[in-house]
Amino acid sequence: MENEKSQISALSASIILGYGLLKLPQSKIDPYTRIAIGITVGAGMLLSQNPILRLVGVGIGIAGFLQAFDIFKGGRLSSNDARSQVYVLHETKGVIELKSDEIPNYNIDGFTYKGLNGVFKLSDGVYAGINFNNEISSFGVGAIVNKLRNAGLKKKPWVDLQTDKRWSNLYNLSL
Repeated sequence: MENEKSQISALSASIILGYGLLKLPQSKIDPYTRIAIGITVGAGMLLSQNPILRLVGVGIGIAGFLQAFDIFKGGRLSSNDARSQVYVLHETKGVIELKSDEIPNYNIDGFTYKGLNGVFKLSDGVYAGINFNNEISSFGVGAIVNKLRNAGLKKKPWVDLQTDKRWSNLYNLSL
C-alpha cells in the first residue's frame, strides 16, 4: 500500500512538472509540437530499465497529451517583426490593427499586412510569425498541420468564397 501511494505521488508530480515544463514555451511553440515532444520524451523514458524513469515517462507522456487542450483555443501570432502594419482576424472581435512589433496575447484565425495581397489563415493550434523581411513562417508540427488542413497564404479567389466577410475586410487591408 505504501509503495502504491509513493508511485501515485511520483506519477502526479511528474505530470505536474512535465505539464509546467511543456507550458513554459507556449507563447513560441505550438501545442502540436509540445504534444509531440511530451509523448516522444515520455515514450523514450518508458524504454528505461529503471522503474522510476518509466513512471516519470508516463507522467511526461500524459502531460504532453494534456497540451491538446490548447489546440482548441485557435491559432497564434508568435512573432511580429514586420516592417509593414499588421492586421489580425480576432476569433470574435473582427479585424484588429496591431502596433509595431506587437504580439497579441489572444488567439486569431488569420492575419495580413499591407503589401501581402492575401491573408494567412491559421488552423486551430498553429502558430506563425513574421520576420523583418515580412516573410511568414510557421514551424514545428503545427506547420505540417497547417498544410494538411489546406491553410496558409490565401489569395482573393479563396477570400471571395468565404461566407465570413471579415476575411474580405482583412484581405482589403493587405492591398
